[in-house]
Amino acid sequence: MLTKFESKSNRVKGLAFHAKRPWILASLHNGSIQWWDYRMGTLLDRFDEHQGPVRGVAFHPTQPLFVSGGDDYKINVWNYKQRRCLFTLHGHLDYIRTVFFHHEAPWIISASDDYTIRIWNWQSRTCLAVLTGHNHYVMSAQFHPKEDLVVSASLDFTVRVWDISGLRKRHAAGSGTPASLMGASGMPGGMGGMPGGMGGVGGMGGGSGGGLGGPGGAARSLLMDDGRADLFGNSDAIVKYVLEGHDKGVNWAAFHPTLPLIVSAGDDRQIKIWRMSETKAWEMDTFRGHYNNICNAIFHPRAELVLSDAEDKTIRVWDMARRTIAQTFRRENDRFWVLVAHPHINLFAAGHDSGLIVFKLERERPAMALAQSSLVFVQGQHLVQYDLQSKQEKTLVQVKRGQGFQVSPRYLSYNPTEKLALVSVPVEGGLIELYSLDTAQRDPVKLHGHVGAFVGRNRLAVLDKTAVALHLYDSRGTKLKEVKLPAPATEMFAAGIGHVALSTGTSVELWDLQQGALVAELTNVNNVKYLAWSNDMAHVALLSKHVITICTKQLKQLAVIHETIRVKSAVFDGTVLIYTTLNHIKYALPNGDTGILCTLEQPLYLVHVQNDTITALTRDHKVTTLTVDTTEYRFKLALVNRQYAAVLNMIQTSNLIGQSIIAYLQKKGYPDVALHFVQDPPTRFELALECGQLDVAQQAAETMNNPQAWTRLGTEALRQGHIALAETAMQRVKNLPSLSLLYLATGQADKLHKMLTIAQHRGDVMGCMQNAVYLGSVEERARVLVDAGQLSLAWLTCYTHGLTELAEQIAARAGLSPEQLEEIKAKVPADAALLVPPRPVAPMVDNWPVLDAAQNGYFSNHSAAATTSATQAQGLSSAAVAAAMESVTADVQQLALDDGWGDGAGDASSRAVGNVDEIDEAGWGFDDMDLPSVPTASATASAAQPGALQLDVIPLQGPSKRQAWARGSTAPVDHILAGSFESAFAVMNRTHGITHFAPLKPEVLSLYSAGAAHVAALELPLAENWENTDPLLSRPVAVLTPASVQSTTAAEAAQLTSQGNLAAAVAQWRHVLHQLALVASGDASVRAQIDQAREYVHGLSMELARRELDATSPDPARSPALAAFFTHAALQPVHVQLALRLRAGCWMRIPAPAVAQNARQFIALADANAGTPVDASVAGVAYDPLHVVPVCAKSFTPIHAQEPAKCRFCHATCQPEARGETCPVCKLTNVQ
Repeated sequence: MLTKFESKSNRVKGLAFHAKRPWILASLHNGSIQWWDYRMGTLLDRFDEHQGPVRGVAFHPTQPLFVSGGDDYKINVWNYKQRRCLFTLHGHLDYIRTVFFHHEAPWIISASDDYTIRIWNWQSRTCLAVLTGHNHYVMSAQFHPKEDLVVSASLDFTVRVWDISGLRKRHAAGSGTPASLMGASGMPGGMGGMPGGMGGVGGMGGGSGGGLGGPGGAARSLLMDDGRADLFGNSDAIVKYVLEGHDKGVNWAAFHPTLPLIVSAGDDRQIKIWRMSETKAWEMDTFRGHYNNICNAIFHPRAELVLSDAEDKTIRVWDMARRTIAQTFRRENDRFWVLVAHPHINLFAAGHDSGLIVFKLERERPAMALAQSSLVFVQGQHLVQYDLQSKQEKTLVQVKRGQGFQVSPRYLSYNPTEKLALVSVPVEGGLIELYSLDTAQRDPVKLHGHVGAFVGRNRLAVLDKTAVALHLYDSRGTKLKEVKLPAPATEMFAAGIGHVALSTGTSVELWDLQQGALVAELTNVNNVKYLAWSNDMAHVALLSKHVITICTKQLKQLAVIHETIRVKSAVFDGTVLIYTTLNHIKYALPNGDTGILCTLEQPLYLVHVQNDTITALTRDHKVTTLTVDTTEYRFKLALVNRQYAAVLNMIQTSNLIGQSIIAYLQKKGYPDVALHFVQDPPTRFELALECGQLDVAQQAAETMNNPQAWTRLGTEALRQGHIALAETAMQRVKNLPSLSLLYLATGQADKLHKMLTIAQHRGDVMGCMQNAVYLGSVEERARVLVDAGQLSLAWLTCYTHGLTELAEQIAARAGLSPEQLEEIKAKVPADAALLVPPRPVAPMVDNWPVLDAAQNGYFSNHSAAATTSATQAQGLSSAAVAAAMESVTADVQQLALDDGWGDGAGDASSRAVGNVDEIDEAGWGFDDMDLPSVPTASATASAAQPGALQLDVIPLQGPSKRQAWARGSTAPVDHILAGSFESAFAVMNRTHGITHFAPLKPEVLSLYSAGAAHVAALELPLAENWENTDPLLSRPVAVLTPASVQSTTAAEAAQLTSQGNLAAAVAQWRHVLHQLALVASGDASVRAQIDQAREYVHGLSMELARRELDATSPDPARSPALAAFFTHAALQPVHVQLALRLRAGCWMRIPAPAVAQNARQFIALADANAGTPVDASVAGVAYDPLHVVPVCAKSFTPIHAQEPAKCRFCHATCQPEARGETCPVCKLTNVQ
C-alpha cells in the first residue's frame, strides 16, 4: 500500500472523494466535517452544524454541493463554494447511516436506523419516496451507477435490491411534492414512517417476509402526479431481490461499477459476492479472513479485486479470480470504519479511529525504457514497443500470465542491440526476468535480485539488496562477477557502459563494475528514486520525492530544484531538464532557473522531447503526445549561454510577453533586453535607469512628468557625466542648490551669476550667500549680510578683504564707534586670507565620453529602432511634444514671484519646461531674469567629436577622505568618523567584547556629525592634516579624546555626585563609559578612567537601591549592608567621606541593646570583643568589615565564588549565575 495522504483527527465515520478535484470529505464522530486537499495535504475548511456524529457524506458528481447525514436525524445539503449549509431535509426518526447523490437525477438517497430508506429531490427539497421493508437498522443504501436500482443492507441479516424505475418514470416530467402536504415527520398526512405497523394508505408496511427473488416489501409513492395522495397503493419502488445468506447483521452492500455483481459485508466476518440477472440473484462467492466485524467492502473500479476494512484493524484486498487474500494492511491501534474508492483514478481512502488515510494499492508509473527511437514499456500483461518516428505500436511478449492480482513490474531495461528486455518485479525477495524479443523464447530467464540494468552489449547488472552486492551476468543469465558493497543500496540505475549508479538513501554512488570500485559520490541527496540522463550522457537528474538534483556525469552538483508537490518524471532536451509534477510540466535550466510549460489534469510520465512535441505515458500505460511552447526556456537558455544572435531573433519573431519574462531579464542583469518587451513608461524608466540608457529614460520621464522621476534621472545623469541632461532634470524640479553646485563644478561662472540673480529675486538669503561664495564676490557677500541685519559681520568682511570705503559706509550705517571697531579688529586673525574659489582652467560643458556596454553590445544596432517603435506605440510625436511644452511654458509664466516652486495640485514638477533653450525668468517664477541656456540633452550625443579622447577602460572612483580614515586605524572613533559603523562595532567587539551597541547610538551619531562641516549641497570632511591634499594620508580631527572626556563628561558627572543627584550621576558616569568605549586603547590612563567610572556607577547604584528599599519596604538587615558596601567603592576622597557618613548614620539605627545605650558603652563593648563584628551579628547584617569581598554589580550581594563573572570592558564583577547576561554597569557587553 502506498500512502498518499494521512490526517490525524477524531474518529472518521464517513468519506467521499470529489470526482474531479483532489478533494476528500471526512465526517467525524464529534460532529465536524473536514474538507481536505489530499494532494497538497492541506485542510481547506471545516463545517460544524450537526449535533452528534456525522455518519454519511457525499459529493455531488457535477454541482458544487455535498450532502451529509448524522445522528441528529438531519440531512444537510451544503454548497462548498459558498461554504455554508443551503438547507436541511427532515423526515427520518433515527440516526442516518449513509447519504448518496444519484448520478443523473437530482436525488439523494438516505438510510436510517428508523428501518427506512428515503429518496429526496434536492432541487425541490422534498421527499419523493420512503422504502420500507427492512425490520432492523438500515446500515447502507446507494444507487446503481447506471440502472434504476438501489441496494440496501440491514441488521436484519438481509441485502435488498430495489427497482425504482417507476419512480423515475413518475418524476421524469418534473412532478413535485408541495410542502403543504408534508406532515411533521415528512410523511404525507402526518403518517408515521415505521415499518411493520399500520402501513397507512395502501397498506405497504411489513417486514422482510419474502424469499429469494420475492418481494418482501415496497415503497410508498407519496403523491400522485397532480399532487393528490395515491389511494390505490401504486408503488414507485419495489423490492426486486432479497438476498439472504449472512448469519448476522449486514453493514454494507455495494454494486459493481460495470458488472451485475453486488458485494456485501457484515458482522458475521464474511464478505459475499452476489450475481444478478433479470429475474433472480444468487450468492456467487464468500470470502473469510477478518477477525472482527466488517464495516465496508467495495469493488476495485478497474481490477478483479475486492477491498474491505474491519474492526480488526486491517484492510484486506481479495483476489476475485483466485479467491484468496492478495494483500493485507494493518494498523496497530486503530479500527477501520469506512472505505471508499475514487470514481476515476486508482485511489482509495479509509477512515479509522484517529483519522483517515488516502492510498493506492501499487505504483502506477509504467515500467519503460527508451533506446534511440524505440520506446519499450509494460502495458497490462504485455511488453509493448512504440516507434517514436512512425507512431506505430506492437506487442512483443507477455510478461504476466494467469488470472488474478499480480504485481506490476517497476523497472525495465532494454538492450536494442541484442533485442533483450530486463524486467524487475518488486515481489518479496526480488525477481528479475530476462526476455529475448527476437526469438521464440516462451519463458524468461529468471534471476534473483531486486533491480536489473544493462551495462553493456551482452552484460547486465543486478542489485541484490539481501546480499548487499552487485551481480554481473551475461545475456544468457550466467553469473560472471560479484561486487560487494560497503553499505546497503536501495536503488540501482544504468550509468553508461560498465557503470551503475546506486542510491543509498542519503547519497548517490557511481560504480565501475570492471574495476569493482567506487568512482564518484554525491552526498546529501536523500531517497533518490529515479535517474534521467541527457542524450550525450553529460548530465544526469536525480529525482527524489520533492527534490531534483542536476549533476554532471561525474556527479558534480550543478543545481537543486525544490518542489512543494511530488516529482513524477523527467527527461532532458539538450541541457534543459523537462520534468512533471502532479499538476504541471516544468523546465529547469542548468543554472537552476525553473518555469512552467503547461498544466496537467492527470500526471504524465515523460519519455521524449523533440522541438515542441512531448511524448509521454499516462497512468493507463498509453502513449500520448502534446505540443507545448518551448520558446521561453530556449530564450532563457540562449541568454545563459550568451547566444545573443538567437536571443535577438526570438525577440523579433516570437511572442514573448509577460511580467515573468521582464522580471527574469531584470533579475539576471539584462534590463536592456527587457526594454524590448515593455511599453509602460514607469517600467521603461526603471529598466532604462538600470541599464544606463538615459535617452530612453528621458523619454519615459517626459511622459510620466513627475518630480521623483526627474530627480532620479538627474542623479543617474550626474553619475554618468551627462551634464546637459543633469542640468535639465534639475531645472525641471527646480533644485537650485544642486544646480549651483553643478555650475561651480563645471566652471560655468556666467550661469552662477544668473543663479545669484535668481536667488535675489526669490528672496533666498542662503541661496544668495551660497552663490556669492561660489563666485568669490566679497561685495555680494557683504550685501547679503547687510540685508540680513548682520552689520558688524558685514563690516568685518569688508575690512578683512580691503574694501575700506564699503566698510566705512557699513560702519556709519551701523553706528559703530572707533573703539568698537578697534575691538572688532583685534579679533581678526593676522593671517586671514581671501576665500576665493579656484578659477576654472577649462570649463567642463561637454558630456563625459561613454563606452558601449560590452555585455549587451549586440543590441546597439537595434536600440534606435526599438526606441522609435516604442515612442510611436505610445503615440508621441515631436509636434505633440512641442505643443505640450508651449502649454507648460505658458502655465509656468503665471507663477507668483514669491512662490517659485508652485502650489496646489499643479506643482512645479507638472509644469516644468522641456526645451531648455526656451527657459526664461517666467519659467522659474520670476519677471526679470533668465536661466542660463543649456544645449539640448541627448544621451547619444556624448563624445563622438573628432579628436575626442577615446577611452577603452572605464575609470574607477578614487578613495574619499572618510574611506582613508578607517584604513589601518584601530580606534573605533576613527571608523565612526569615517562612517564605517560596522567596522567600528567589530573593533569594539574584538577588543572589549562589546555586543550591545544600542546604548552607543547617541554617541555614534554625534561623533559622525561632528566629523564634517555641512554647507547646503556640500559636505566637507574635517581633516586634522588638512594641508595635505593626499586623501590616503588624511587623518580625522580628534573630536573625542580621553582628555576631553575627563574634562567635560566626567567633570559633570562628579558635580552631579557632589550635588546628591544620584540618578542623573549614574546616567552621566555611564555616559563616560560609553564615550571611553569609542576611544579606548591600551593606555593605563584610559584604563584608570574606565575603572573610576565603573566604581561610581556601581557604588551609586547600590546607594540608589538602598534608598528605594528604605522608601518602600525597610529592611533592618539589608539597608545597613548596602550602606557598608557603598564605602568600599573607589571614589574620590570627598565622595568617600560622604559614603562613610551615610554608613555611620545607617548603622546607628541598628536596634542592638548594647549599642543603643551610648557611644561609650558601644566603644567598650567593641574593645572587649575585638575581632568579632558584634554590631553585625546582633542585627543579622550580611557584612564583615574584616573580610571584605567583591560585591555583585547586579544583586549587590557579596561574591564568595572563586571565579565570579566579569565584564570584559569595564571589569565589573557579578555572581556566577549572571554569566551571559548584559553587564549592569556599562550595558555594553555580556558578563563572562
